[in-house]
Amino acid sequence: MSKALILSGGSIKGAWQAGAVKAIFDKGLTFDAIHGVSVGSLNGSFICQEAAKQNLPLETLDWGQLGAALVQFWKNNIKEPNNIAKERKWHQTLISVLRNRYNGLVDTTPLQELVKRTINPAVLQQSPIKLTVGAVNLASGNNEFPGPGDPNFIDYLIASTAIPIIMPVQYIAGNKNRAYLDGGIRDVAPIGKAIDAGADDIVCVLCQSRETTSNFDPGNLMSLADRVMEIVVNEIVNNDIQRAQEINKQLAAGGNMVGKKEVKITVIRPRQPIGLDLSNFNSGQIEDTINSGYDTANSILDEQS
Repeated sequence: MSKALILSGGSIKGAWQAGAVKAIFDKGLTFDAIHGVSVGSLNGSFICQEAAKQNLPLETLDWGQLGAALVQFWKNNIKEPNNIAKERKWHQTLISVLRNRYNGLVDTTPLQELVKRTINPAVLQQSPIKLTVGAVNLASGNNEFPGPGDPNFIDYLIASTAIPIIMPVQYIAGNKNRAYLDGGIRDVAPIGKAIDAGADDIVCVLCQSRETTSNFDPGNLMSLADRVMEIVVNEIVNNDIQRAQEINKQLAAGGNMVGKKEVKITVIRPRQPIGLDLSNFNSGQIEDTINSGYDTANSILDEQS
């Protein structure tokens, strides 16, 4: 069987995903491929690169070490909002809008620098784990899933993490006609991509709980934009999971669905909304969120064993 790990988008909530991934690996689950979107693209790229560094065949990788390295990456590098982005002054934003040069509510230079110094596509290409990352082409409206072999992979990876309105549009190879944003606009958890690639057994790690509630400041534009995106993403991912499960039910009942196959799907997601604010968090909250992801994933896997 071909096993795929799906890592959803979720912005700073990717800390929860990192903890969940560590629990999955500690349980002995292994994968042939990882398909990520948004922060899931970053987590997936880091995992695959660490696998390449082990210089071992897929069947002999130390998966426990991969999970531990991912968690340590978060603890070492994501401690406060300025590690990811810096809020622009209100007058800078206003001037950019008036001049038709809007470039996001925040400056994501810190995140871009972190990606560029951490992820090396040449190393990634040596990984025994296949990888794709999802980003939306704003011209066509389609989600695209390049791999490490693409010459502009880093641009796509940065684009995949770019939250609409909040963060700047990413131009591939600096080309203004190739504008991309967060893949979560279209496909928060690319289950279909994994199935099309041949997966028979899928573990999907979501940063979104089934229901979404939040205390946010509607008068704060960044907080409002983040909340709107969260609501949209939650609806998309719930629909995607439900659709995949319905297809499995119909196939198991003997239904004839041309081009469809029954696929084992394990969903790991928070039981309650993750209370992390992109514009206001600290290292203690990141560590608590990682631990929550680890504990919840362990509990879900134990229930299903």
